[in-house]
Amino acid sequence: MTPTLSFNSPWPDLNYLMTTPPRSLRLTCLLATLAPLTLLASGTRTGFKDADATARGNAFAATADSAAAIYYNPAGLTQLSGQEFSASAYVVELQTEYNGTVQMQRQDHVLPQFYYAYAPPGKDYAFGIGGYVPFGLATNWNPTSGFNTIATSAKETDYAIAAVGAYKLSPTLSIGGGPVFHRLSATLSRDITPLGGVFTFDGSDYAVSFNAGLRWQPSAQHAFGLSYQSNYSGNLTGTSSFTPSPPFPGVLPASARFTYPEVIIAGYSYRPAPEWNVEADVEWMDWNRVNTIFINNAPLPAEALVLNWRSSFFYDFGVTRTFSNGLHVSAGYTYAENSTPNATYNPAVPDANRQLVGLGAGGRLGGFDVQLTLQYGWAADRTVTGSPVSTSLQSADGVYHNRTNALALSFARHF
Repeated sequence: MTPTLSFNSPWPDLNYLMTTPPRSLRLTCLLATLAPLTLLASGTRTGFKDADATARGNAFAATADSAAAIYYNPAGLTQLSGQEFSASAYVVELQTEYNGTVQMQRQDHVLPQFYYAYAPPGKDYAFGIGGYVPFGLATNWNPTSGFNTIATSAKETDYAIAAVGAYKLSPTLSIGGGPVFHRLSATLSRDITPLGGVFTFDGSDYAVSFNAGLRWQPSAQHAFGLSYQSNYSGNLTGTSSFTPSPPFPGVLPASARFTYPEVIIAGYSYRPAPEWNVEADVEWMDWNRVNTIFINNAPLPAEALVLNWRSSFFYDFGVTRTFSNGLHVSAGYTYAENSTPNATYNPAVPDANRQLVGLGAGGRLGGFDVQLTLQYGWAADRTVTGSPVSTSLQSADGVYHNRTNALALSFARHF
């Protein structure tokens, strides 16, 4: 009997997509429903979706020669033959310090991903399905931070399932794409007064977007990749709660529209010799779409969260060396621009220009391909001035210090 995967959460409407994945996918998907999120850079984007690609500085859109192409560039699936399943876990510790004395509560998170691809041998087409976290954050500040009426905690989750296909138009040119189904949720909290009282919004919704890609390899040495991920939005519905109640209103029905940007990735891969692969990518995110979030909790006036974010870039560079015994080592570098201007800065999203370096190794272990990657990220201290002032005369002005440590591990099986 063919094993069947049933999703009860967080994607209850997508069970029909998951009829024939490998049995080991079940555990990965369960982790995906439970794992919290972290922000890396550029608004709330989590830019790293595969352990192998992470070791290469996330420069993978032109190479795209594994099942992870489902995210990075669906057109790359035509390079595969047979079936491939991979599961990754990206474990990251985020550290943020404010004015040298206030520590954000340490955030340790797991971002899981899985990919399953099928390319019939000798055919010009391929299919794939994958689950990953395109956007998300989790922050938690001490109420004594000095800006507790602006933000105390935030958690935003975006779990995505992509179902894509790819077709080889010619021996050198492939295209690919398909729909992406999102399960969105957000919880935002702040103190009502400097001395107490808590306001919390909690809502969720579903959304649909699409991914598309093109890959052109005119020769064995050169390959070009282009990937497009459409924008989408969701009207998150749930509740606004005010505590203690009384004297505050209690719990009210609430809603808020969250918008996510379109993403364009362009990459170039150069192979000076069969055992070497060098790639550089540029990623653009249209965060200009994110302006003001209105939390509607009638009969009270809407809560307005003014963001006015700006579009930003990731710059990725990576190199991989493969040895005759199948072992490969990779190194990579990413520069990630921040998307949050000082004039609307909110410590719920402690964004900054970040630099990340990665180092990884992989090879065969039993019947699996295993990849282990270490990553370290840092940002120059960000000095915020001119940020909004709350009704309690608090602001988020000050100096923010950010560091990240991460470990990524993946297992892949070809059959």
